[in-house]
Amino acid sequence: MIAKHNYPFNMVEHEFFEVFLNNLQPQFNLLFKNSVRADIIKLHKEEKEKLYIHFDNLSSRISLTTDMWTSDQNIGYCCLTSHYIDAWQLHHKILGFPSVECPHDAETLTRVVMDLILEWNIDKKLFSLTLDNASTNDAMVRSLKSSLTDKTLLPLNGELFHVRCSAHILNLIVQDGLEEIKEMIQKIRNSAKYVKRTTSAKQKFQHALNQVKMQGRRKGVSQDVPTRWNSTFLMLESALELKEAFFRLEEIDRQYKFCPSHEEWEMAQIICDCLKVFYEATKTFSGTNFPTSNLFFPDICDIQLRLNVWENSEHAFLRLLAAPMKQKFNKYWEECSLILAIAVVLDPRFKFDLVEYWYVRLYGDEASRYIMRARSSLVDLFTEYEAASSSGSSSAPSVSSLGDKHSEFDQWRMSAKPTTIIPKSELDQYLDEPVFPRTEDFNILHWWKINSPKLPTLGRMARDILAIPVTSVASEAAFSVGGRILDDSRLSLNPDIVEALVTVQDWVESRKNKDGHPPPPTTAQPLFHPPNIHLSIKREERGLTKGRKGSPVALRHRNLTQKASTARIYLGPRNGPKQRRREGGRRG
Repeated sequence: MIAKHNYPFNMVEHEFFEVFLNNLQPQFNLLFKNSVRADIIKLHKEEKEKLYIHFDNLSSRISLTTDMWTSDQNIGYCCLTSHYIDAWQLHHKILGFPSVECPHDAETLTRVVMDLILEWNIDKKLFSLTLDNASTNDAMVRSLKSSLTDKTLLPLNGELFHVRCSAHILNLIVQDGLEEIKEMIQKIRNSAKYVKRTTSAKQKFQHALNQVKMQGRRKGVSQDVPTRWNSTFLMLESALELKEAFFRLEEIDRQYKFCPSHEEWEMAQIICDCLKVFYEATKTFSGTNFPTSNLFFPDICDIQLRLNVWENSEHAFLRLLAAPMKQKFNKYWEECSLILAIAVVLDPRFKFDLVEYWYVRLYGDEASRYIMRARSSLVDLFTEYEAASSSGSSSAPSVSSLGDKHSEFDQWRMSAKPTTIIPKSELDQYLDEPVFPRTEDFNILHWWKINSPKLPTLGRMARDILAIPVTSVASEAAFSVGGRILDDSRLSLNPDIVEALVTVQDWVESRKNKDGHPPPPTTAQPLFHPPNIHLSIKREERGLTKGRKGSPVALRHRNLTQKASTARIYLGPRNGPKQRRREGGRRG
C-alpha cells in the first residue's frame, strides 16, 4: 500500500492511523518506518524473482524504451521499460530505475542498459529499442546494436532495432516551424500573460469580454510553455476564440500594446489549423494505453502529405513555416517508416493496400521503390521467423515414424504422381485473402488470437511487431512517479530505495483492472503482521487483571482505547444506530 500509493514511511507511526487500525483489529502489531523500508526491499526482491521467471518462460520477443531523468537532488536516473505481448495482451514492465553516475555519455548509458539486459537474461529475446533523438542515444544504440548483431540475436540483422520516438520527432519538426513565425507567436503569448498579470488587467479584460458578449465563457486564454509546442497550440486555439475581446481590450486599455493585427490573427488561424494535425497525431502517439504500432502509419503519412501541400501554399508565411519542418521530417522519416509500414501490413483491415495507397500519393512515380523496400523487408522477416519455427519443430516425429500403415502408399503416390502445385506460404495466404471489415470496436490483438492457429508463423511475427512502442512515453511516465516519490518528505531516500519504490509500484498489479478481472496473486506481504491472537489476549488479560500498569501491552491497549473512544466521531459507529446513540450519549 505504501509503495503503491506513495504514502510516507512514517505513516505507520501516525497517532490516528494507529487508532484507525486498532478499531479494525486491536491485535495487529504495528511496524516502525525502518521495518517498512526493509519490507519494501523484500517485496521488490520477491516481485523481481517472479518477473524474472515470467520473462524466462516468455516465448515472444521484447521491445524496450529508455530515457534519462535528473531529480531535484541532481541525481541522474535511467528508466528501462519492456514492452511485449503475452496471451495476446499488451504488457509493459519497468526493468530498472537505477541511478547513473556522471558523465551521462554514450559509454555510460550503454553499460547501464546492457547490464540490465543481461541481468534479466533477455538479450536473446530483444526486438527493438525506442528512444528520443539525442546524439548520445544514437551513439548508444550503435554500440548496443553492434554487440547484439555480432551474436546474431536481432531480427533482420538489427535493421529494425533502432526506433526513434515519434512524439519527439514531431516536437522537433513543429519547433523548427514555429521559429520562423516567432514574432506573431510572441504577440499572442504576451497578450495571454498581460490579461493575467494584475487584478486591474483581469478586470479590464473581463469588461472587454462583457462588451463583446462573451461574458458567459468560463474558459480563458491559456498560457504556453515555449519549449512545449502543444501548449503553444492550445494557447493559439484559446486566444483565437477571444480575439474580438482582445481588439476591444486594445481600445479600452492604453497599456495593452500587444494586440496582433487582423492579418496576424488570420495568420494565427491558418497556423492553428495546421498545428492541429500534429496535435491529434501526438495525442495518438502519447496515449496512456500505449497503443499497438499498426495505428501510426496513416498519421505520419498524412503529416508528410500536408507538408507537401503547405510547401506550395499561396501564403508566403506558410511556405516559410513548411520548409524547415519538411527538412526535419525527411531526416527521420526514412528510418522510422519501414517498421510502421510492416506493422500496418499486419493489420487485417489494410494489409499491403494502405501502404501502396499512401506511397503512391506521397511519392508518385517513385512509389514502386518504397513499396518494394517494404515488401522485401516483410518477406525477409517472415523468412527468418519461418526458419526459426521449422528449426524448433524439426525434432517432431513424422507420420511414417509413428508406424502409419499407409506410409508406403504415400511414398508410391508421390513418386508415381508428382505434383507441380507449389503451396502458398502463410504470408501469401494472408495477403491474398480479402481485408477484414473496419469497425469501431475492432481489436487487432483479438483478431490475431483467433487467427494465429491458422497462421502460426505470421502470428508470432505479428505478436512481436505490434508490441513495438513508437514513443518513449512509457519510460517518461515513470519519471513523474519518481518525482512524486522524491517529494519534500523523502529527500533523504537513497537511490536503491527509489528504484525499489518505482519498480514495485509498476510490478504490483492493481485490484481494479480495466477488464474487471482480479489480478494474479501477488507475493506482497502485509505491513502489519497479526500475532498469535489467543496468546496476545492472554498476555493482555494478565497485564490488565493483575495490576501490571507498567506492562507495555496494557499501556498500549489503554492508550489506544482512550484514543479510539475520542476518535470514533471521525471513524463512524461500529454497530449501526443503537451504537451511534450510545456513543453520542457518552460524548455528550
